[in-house]
Amino acid sequence: MSKKIQNNLHYFKVSQKNPEKVLDDFYIFDKENPDLGKYAVHIREIKNILITLKTLKDNRESYVIVEKYFRELQMILGNFSNCSEFICFVNACDNTLSAVKNDLSLLKAITERYFKNRVLSELVPEEWVQAIIDTNASRKKGKCGEIKLMSILRGLGFKEVKRWDDFFRSEKVAASFSKSFSLKNVRNNLGIRIKTKKQNKKLDLIIKCREKIFICEAKHLNTSGGGQDKQISELIEIVGLNERRQNINYVSFLDGNYSNVIFSNNTGGEKLETQRKEVLNNLRKNPYNFWLNTAGFKALFSDLTK
Repeated sequence: MSKKIQNNLHYFKVSQKNPEKVLDDFYIFDKENPDLGKYAVHIREIKNILITLKTLKDNRESYVIVEKYFRELQMILGNFSNCSEFICFVNACDNTLSAVKNDLSLLKAITERYFKNRVLSELVPEEWVQAIIDTNASRKKGKCGEIKLMSILRGLGFKEVKRWDDFFRSEKVAASFSKSFSLKNVRNNLGIRIKTKKQNKKLDLIIKCREKIFICEAKHLNTSGGGQDKQISELIEIVGLNERRQNINYVSFLDGNYSNVIFSNNTGGEKLETQRKEVLNNLRKNPYNFWLNTAGFKALFSDLTK
């Protein structure tokens, strides 16, 4: 290893001693949505059409008139519809906004179910709309870990690049996997295999510090469970990868509450013990790879830049 950095178990211990914050600003979306008023107006329009449709159907109005309002409903569905109770119900019917937008027969069938199983109200309190937006906030977190790591790297003097010539020209750079930095291009330009079980699996960041290159996968987990266990397995696989070139390092970055659980010394059950054992075994077998949280990541790249 470079004299400027210590072994991977040192940075694992740094991560252990410095758990993640309970609240991390990179993953918090606590501001009121600036388009809240637009959402409310649009949702009210949807409700008005639904109320009209139900009234028409209850009064056994002609097919032509009912059809006209179904088409009107279909036409107005758009960007601000996903926080309406109706589209939430569409999701509960194992469908999506785009599906009912593009299929009038499906829209009619789900609307009939909506009339049968839900209470229609003219009320559209903005706090209800904001609550639905808040519930959907987790969907925004996909790139937050990558954004957070880029922010840390910029603070340490790294430059974010979009082109390979800039990547090779500078000593301290970072790039996101993208069209230019596709898996195929990364393999070809760096002469590495990235031999994961899923051959087309993209990682998140490629970081270069002088002669060293770090391939990083970042995940944010707050709880354990089926989907989360799969993501932990992916991170464990990353730190188990090895390349012929010793300047290639793999980094598994995990933050969130479950990161603290993984790094803690509490037993936590058989599954957790197995995960910890696999992480440590892979780190011992692959001394050029790292399993880090925020503190460990900062420590490693701070030492590299000294």
